[in-house]
Amino acid sequence: MSKSRKVSNDSSVMEKLIGDKGIQIRQYRPGDLVEGVVVSASHDQVLLDIGAKAEGIVSGSELGDGSFGYKDLVPGDTALAAVVQPENSQGYVVLSFKRCEGERQWKMVEDALENEITLKVTVQEYNKGGLLVDCMGLRGFIPLSHLDRVHFAEDIAKYAAGSETELKESLQVLSGKELKVKVIEVDRAKNRLVLSEKEALKSYSDDARKQKLSNIDEGDILTGIVTGLMPFGIFVDLDGVEGLVHISEIAWEKVNNPGAYYKVGQEIEVKVLGIDDETEKLALSVKRLIPNPWEDVQDKYPVGTRINGTVSRIVPFGAFVKVEQGLEGLIHVSEASGPLREGQEVSAVVTLVDKDNQKLALSTRLLEKIER
Repeated sequence: MSKSRKVSNDSSVMEKLIGDKGIQIRQYRPGDLVEGVVVSASHDQVLLDIGAKAEGIVSGSELGDGSFGYKDLVPGDTALAAVVQPENSQGYVVLSFKRCEGERQWKMVEDALENEITLKVTVQEYNKGGLLVDCMGLRGFIPLSHLDRVHFAEDIAKYAAGSETELKESLQVLSGKELKVKVIEVDRAKNRLVLSEKEALKSYSDDARKQKLSNIDEGDILTGIVTGLMPFGIFVDLDGVEGLVHISEIAWEKVNNPGAYYKVGQEIEVKVLGIDDETEKLALSVKRLIPNPWEDVQDKYPVGTRINGTVSRIVPFGAFVKVEQGLEGLIHVSEASGPLREGQEVSAVVTLVDKDNQKLALSTRLLEKIER
């Protein structure tokens, strides 16, 4: 008797014995999706118990090169695979992880929605109304209303001056950043996956956040990491508790672009101004950690004082000159002896000092007259 005939006879005997015991053996066809229990997993093959007369095997390129593979599996886990061949020469059912990657991804996010599981996603880019992210190989969307770092903004359009371009530029700093999210909507037919950072953070560390907040008092000086830049300020993570440095609290001088002062990931020292019990957020300040230069401005720069400074901003009505850190004076167009440009070193004379309204008026025209 040939070897092939013997294998065939052995198979027939096994099928008869199984039939006599009343055991139901599943029959599979190419393309079927099966869910099995992991028997073993290594770098070159994974064996699954799929309820067939033989185990299923995933090997070679069929292990896939996506976000899922043998490294994620241990015996006893369940895994989804596609049938490639009902039986190979060794009697195994040949399976593929690679050929059901999309199905697995959707199944995983549906499971995350049903069981309220927190997932990690990577920000790809800003799209009108929110962020596009990579969620286990699927393209997901986080609406602005579900982005935790804009929780301070009652009306995001107000802070972004209604400009979609400004908002896009501000949120672009999040590109490549990893966020924790929860799935709030799944629609395979429409290829729609909606996620929420706020929902994830609300439940992920609720008790821990409350505990940390209880140990923080107004006036505390803390060190944190910049996690986000917005037109209205800087978000700072203080070991699991998030706070906002409003644009008016970044520096004593007028700040137009928070990104010109800090970058995402930068370590920063802040002073706690207050705690919002409802949102569990901290109001923070950077400028309160340094002396207010306007406090003694009248003593340091009385009217008639000659100052040296650098043009920091050009505006339609004149030019602002940085006199020292946190202190700017204005040269009105009517008080300029000639055209000025940003970055230019200038000398001028003080013509007005108003500590209460934080105004310092300068003149290059008058200085020229005095020095003639």
